[in-house]
Amino acid sequence: MLKAVVNVDIRSNVGSNESNRMRNSGYIPAVLYGYNVESRNIKIDKKEFNNILRSYGTNTLLNLKIDGEVIISMIKEIQKDSIDNNILHVDFQAVSNDKPIHITVPLKLVDKEFIRSNHTAIQQQLRELNIECLPKNIPQSIEISVKDLVLGHPITIGDLEFSEEITVLHESSQVVASLTHGERVIDDEGEENLQDKLTYE
Repeated sequence: MLKAVVNVDIRSNVGSNESNRMRNSGYIPAVLYGYNVESRNIKIDKKEFNNILRSYGTNTLLNLKIDGEVIISMIKEIQKDSIDNNILHVDFQAVSNDKPIHITVPLKLVDKEFIRSNHTAIQQQLRELNIECLPKNIPQSIEISVKDLVLGHPITIGDLEFSEEITVLHESSQVVASLTHGERVIDDEGEENLQDKLTYE
C-alpha cells in the first residue's frame, strides 16, 4: 500500500481558543496515540493534509515525522464542522507493521453495466467492510462484481472470496447487494429514472 510522508509539529497549548487560533493560521489540531508511543498533541498543515486525502484517501499508512522521529500511523478519525465541512481535528493511531489491526474500508460495486433489465435496480446494502489485516495489507477499497446478480439471489458475504491477507469481520449471511424491481418515471428535467419503490426478491 502507498505510504504518505507527513510533517507534524508538537503543540504545547491546548484548548478551544488555541485550537481556533491554530485553524485560522492554516493548521489542524490533532492527536497521536497507539502502539508503543506516548500520546501527543500535534498539529498538521491544512493544505498538506488535504493533499494527502486527495492523493491517498483515508485508508493509507502515514510516516509521521515529529522532531526527527518517524512514526508509522494511520488516520483513525476525522472530525468535521457540520456546517461548512471543514476539518476540525484528526486522530492518528500509531501501528506496528507486524500486528493486525481492525479497519473499515469502502466497498465498491463494479460491472453494473452487465445488469441490462430496464425494470430492475441494484440496491447496495453494505457500503463498508470491517476487516482485520496487517497495516501493509490495508486495501484502499474492495471491489465486488455484480455482473451475475439476479432477482431473488442477493450477494452475501458468504458468496464472496477475499484476499488471504484480510479477515472480514461480518456474518456470512449479511447481504451486500440485491436486485430489486423498479418502475420508470419521468423527473422534472424530462429524463427517465428508475423509481426506488423497490421490492426485495
